[in-house]
Order: sequence, then C-alpha cells, then structure tokens
Amino acid sequence: MGNFNVGNPTKENIDYAFKNLIFYVTGATKLDIYKDKKYDFEKVLVEINEILASYVNEENLISIDEQKLQNIKFDLIDLDTETKTLKSYFAEWALQWLEAIMSLRMSEIEMRRVNNRS
Repeated sequence: MGNFNVGNPTKENIDYAFKNLIFYVTGATKLDIYKDKKYDFEKVLVEINEILASYVNEENLISIDEQKLQNIKFDLIDLDTETKTLKSYFAEWALQWLEAIMSLRMSEIEMRRVNNRS
C-alpha cells in the first residue's frame, strides 16, 4: 500500500488503517512482554471491534461516535506510557493507526460538508 493518505478516506485507506490498528492491538494481547497489560489491550480490542462494526454496517466513519474514538485514544495513550520502558512499539503504533482513522474520519466529514455546499 504505497499511497496511504489520511486525507483520502477511500474504503481501501480506511480498511488498511483498521487492519493495522487491529494487528498491533491483537499482537499486544499475545506478546509475553505485555502480559501484565493483556487485559487492558483486550479491553481496547473490544472497543475497536465496536467502532469497526459501526464502520462496516454504516459504510462510513462519520457514524462512529467521537467520544468512543477519544476513549480508545486515551486508553492507548495510557498503555503506550505504561509500556514505554519495554522494548516494543505495539502500543505506540496502535495509537498512530487509531489517529490515522480519526484523521480519515475528519477528512470524510469535511468532504461531506463540501459536497453538501455544492
């Protein structure tokens, strides 16, 4: 995927961001290095599956509740902070992919706003 762009909320870009987000959070639940935080990562994964279901059912990111996204973001920030001393980057990368989804959502909202004006 050479042309991923958070300013272009295509199905391909959104799916790619979700795949990466789910990969890093799921991976974190399986790594021994994160065993003390396994429950916390599993909780975040449940929340991610809820926003993914909303996206899949509605076929857009706008339908995802902003507060749910913020809650997941805060959970990932906490996990990233708590695992900084470990030599692993799964929490940090999961956070980056969640932020990509949030940016794609904002791009989708902006595109809809522009299209409604014309």
